[in-house]
Amino acid sequence: MNLTNMLKFDLTPVQIILSFLLAFALAFMWATVYRKTHTGIAYTRSFFLSLVLVPPIVAMIMMAIGSNVALSLGLVGSLSVIRFRTVIKDTKDMTFLFLAIGIGLCSGANAWLIAIIGTVIVSLITVMLNRVGHDKAGSADYILVFRSKQQEPWQSISEETKKLVAWKQLRGATEISDDHEFEYTYSVRLAPKAAPEKIVTSMSNGVVDRVTMITPENHLEI
Repeated sequence: MNLTNMLKFDLTPVQIILSFLLAFALAFMWATVYRKTHTGIAYTRSFFLSLVLVPPIVAMIMMAIGSNVALSLGLVGSLSVIRFRTVIKDTKDMTFLFLAIGIGLCSGANAWLIAIIGTVIVSLITVMLNRVGHDKAGSADYILVFRSKQQEPWQSISEETKKLVAWKQLRGATEISDDHEFEYTYSVRLAPKAAPEKIVTSMSNGVVDRVTMITPENHLEI
């Protein structure tokens, strides 16, 4: 077996450096788009860092494989050992990660023009959809819990308070005392520029009390 042929690559040092720089630049731009357009409640800096690091790593693997079939089979076998234990909770995050891998593949395969044009177009589409609000159509931002002795507590809430909630859905109602006091649980989506603290304050009117706003995820590492 000729070791020299196994270690021979067609790429020059300049091409390798340019591929890494392009992968990092496009990855940083794509990760910035993710950070600016993220509207959910599961944003973490670790995922932002992953979006930045994945493309250069994938580009390195692509450049290492090249046209070497034996090396590609060996890399596939070694990568199959890796198991990702972290569950991606938002399908949109999976889409961002998928494009990050695509950036690395195109950069490592010297398809630089495809990587640049593709990343720019997808980034523009993502920003446009975020501006028009299509990415906010299907998620409940908060869980609203309160107590009341009325069976229709929303009837006693002021119209000004109701305008702060853009959407609501009853999740549960439990009788918690002998004097027919109920605890209600709702999934709610806030109206634009509505603060959770304002809803808690305005709903506490005597008929409705012990109002609590809970986020389904932790606001950590933001």
